[in-house]
Amino acid sequence: MPGEAFCGKISSSPSCGVVNAVREYLTDDVMERAARRELDAALNDLLPSIDFEQAEAALHFEERLKLLNEIGLALSAVRDIDQLIKLILSKARELTGADAGSLYLVNNSGTANAADDTLYFYDAQNDSIHVDKTRTFPVGPTNLAGYVALTGQTLCFEDVYHLPANAPYQFNPSFDREFGYRTKSMLVVPMRNHKGGMLGVLQLINRKRHRDAKLLDESIVTREVMAFDGTLIDMAASLASQASVAIENSRFVESIRALFESFVLASASAIEDRDPCTSGHSVRVTALTVAMAQAAHAATDGPFKDVKFPPLELEALRYAGLLHDFGKIGVPEHLLTKSHKLQPADFEKVKGRLFSLRQERRAHYALEMARALREHESRAEAEAVCLRLEAQLSAELEDLRVLLQMLLRANDPAVTFLPDDEFARQQELVQRLAQMTYETETGRRQPILDADEVVALSIRKGSLTHDEFQKVKDHAQLSYEFLKKIRWTEEYARIPVIAWGHHEKLNGKGYPRGVTAPEIRLETRMMTVADIFEALTAQRPYKNPMAITRALDILRREAASGELDSDVVDLFISQKIYEILGTDESPDAACTPPQKG
Repeated sequence: MPGEAFCGKISSSPSCGVVNAVREYLTDDVMERAARRELDAALNDLLPSIDFEQAEAALHFEERLKLLNEIGLALSAVRDIDQLIKLILSKARELTGADAGSLYLVNNSGTANAADDTLYFYDAQNDSIHVDKTRTFPVGPTNLAGYVALTGQTLCFEDVYHLPANAPYQFNPSFDREFGYRTKSMLVVPMRNHKGGMLGVLQLINRKRHRDAKLLDESIVTREVMAFDGTLIDMAASLASQASVAIENSRFVESIRALFESFVLASASAIEDRDPCTSGHSVRVTALTVAMAQAAHAATDGPFKDVKFPPLELEALRYAGLLHDFGKIGVPEHLLTKSHKLQPADFEKVKGRLFSLRQERRAHYALEMARALREHESRAEAEAVCLRLEAQLSAELEDLRVLLQMLLRANDPAVTFLPDDEFARQQELVQRLAQMTYETETGRRQPILDADEVVALSIRKGSLTHDEFQKVKDHAQLSYEFLKKIRWTEEYARIPVIAWGHHEKLNGKGYPRGVTAPEIRLETRMMTVADIFEALTAQRPYKNPMAITRALDILRREAASGELDSDVVDLFISQKIYEILGTDESPDAACTPPQKG
């Protein structure tokens, strides 16, 4: 029967307990069927007078309390401030049955006077109309949210158009006039931070009897809108407190993120300060690497169709890119900035030796001429000898001049990408200089070029000797050693490994570990392609920038030889990832492939 079904839903009600007790007592043995029907009818007449609303309210309270707990758990899991505030507002409306709501945050003016602060819409929601959220209000009594922000007092009204005449606040109806809405019941709750300061205001509007109702005209508002009761006020206050903690936590996390971001950028900047020749390298490599990852993420077919890079993984990849060369902090600065095969001071020493030799030859021939003048009685014979000696001196001085010009050319890495025959002739001259000697200040004979200088001037590409290059190569390992000391969170834990392998090659010919394809992550393979392309097309002290088309050809060749991932190279070229740098095509007749590292 109807009475039994209703009571079954609210068996905890004392009134329902009385009804059930009477029914159980009236068994078939005690009363005839007709008499029981009459009593049932009498009891059903009695049911409307029983306080079922209290029992229903208790049930709703339990449901709302459960929802409030669920909201607290949800808020603790969200870190993005935009998502967080949307969640706060939507859950507050769900909890209270509000048709609309707004969440304002306080924009501190920096003065001691709270009235100088402003409130701005961070989010607004309305089930009945579209809401423009670009609004800002002063903190103060000219509007209800501003008054709550100023005083910290909770406000609740059955109808905001009928406020007490002596109220220290006022309702601003401009929103209703602009959007054709009818604001009636309202609950405005302050949101405080952990220090008790005002964080913002949660405003809930028009509690509805039926959640799906659209408040499109005055009659619907009159029929549907109820006041917010005391229970809802308490729950909204509790939610506002939870929301404040969640917003504060989100802001704290964001401040930590910003702090770490500044640390990463400062670290990259510190490297570039030591190595100004590669200024911007880490930023450009990072941009190219992240763009490749995004292109792979967007692929719907091909080798990357199942590859996904969620936002946190992209962020980790970005940090790895910015820090991939941090190990250069442990590389001697003179190697990072070495623009020529012989350092300027060392080259000046060699020039000084050639000058000494030049002076020696002048002195030698001057003595020979003096001897000729003494030993030849015939003036004509003496002059002939002097002319011959003078011609020999001129030839030797010209030879030394040519050797110096050759030395200048051999020392310049930008012109060392020579045909084999020309490079061979250059090396012959280097060896010749190594055989020539000059007299030191102590009277000893020393070669124009010592063994180390011969090695340096014999470099085919770049400006570093083999031993110097080995020291520079250490930067990849040093980067890893530094990065693994940081206590990364789980989402960033792969950063050290990604950065570690940016000079590794799939065929095992890279460094520092010489690992092969199975041990090289996809992110690292992308960074390697980005690193090589940037180095090829950037200006360096030892080379001119290479044309893009030629740089892409080099990437293709290295992929074909098994050094680079061919799928990554194809992605880089087909998606024109390189265009994000805005690099212009430039002639590269004098270009030299960059020193690796």
